[in-house]
Amino acid sequence: MSSKEAKLKFANYTKNSSRRNGQALVELGAGLLVLIPVLLILLDGVYVFIGASLNEFVCRDAARSAASGAPSSLTAGVNRTVATGKTPNQRAVTVIKHVYYSGLPMKVRELVNVVETVRDVPPKSLGGAVDGEVTVATTIDIYPPFQVSWINAGVIVLKSRHTVPITYIRPASDS
Repeated sequence: MSSKEAKLKFANYTKNSSRRNGQALVELGAGLLVLIPVLLILLDGVYVFIGASLNEFVCRDAARSAASGAPSSLTAGVNRTVATGKTPNQRAVTVIKHVYYSGLPMKVRELVNVVETVRDVPPKSLGGAVDGEVTVATTIDIYPPFQVSWINAGVIVLKSRHTVPITYIRPASDS
């Protein structure tokens, strides 16, 4: 094989090789254009899942805390909304403030809805368990960092509600 033939063969080889490299780069770019947004949406979905789980845990523990002491009033009443300054509401808000802080882009609102139902209160002279339940509703704002925030105005709001029985035992007194 002469040197002229060898040069021609090498030139054809490099020409075809650069075409293949260019085609591979175009395919990689097109694949990344599809893959990156899908990956970011999946990551946003993980944030939403974590936020929903966090809200469920917070709501459950706030309901347990609100029901673990004396009700706002020791009179029978159905579906009473507990005012912000009353003890059951304060217990629920304390759980939200102090137990569940996360550095993630999500925040459980401190405004919590506490509703209590007291069905039976034992007489003061006898004492005994108060029959009723407490329902707590919490709301979380989730700020997904990627694709979903462009579509959904930047915030996803999720709510949770849990009902637990009141665990207060009224002490007996002589008066």
